Amino acid sequence: MMADMTSPARTGGLTEIGELLGVSRQRAFTLAQRKDFPTPIAESRAGRVWNLEDVTKWERVWDRDNRGGRPRKTRDK
Repeated sequence: MMADMTSPARTGGLTEIGELLGVSRQRAFTLAQRKDFPTPIAESRAGRVWNLEDVTKWERVWDRDNRGGRPRKTRDK
């Protein structure tokens, strides 16, 4: 049996990415700025569009615990 090559890719913008990842739209915007985040497949006047399968694959390697920024200072005793 051949695969159905006519089914379209699941696509979405920042709102859909936020829902997919369980984060706010603002956090999705920040994540989309990362160098390791998937490249949008299109851009329109409404905004950028991603293949959500690419985002799902990226999520598997995303370290949610890494918030970035400067490490906290430790007190010397």
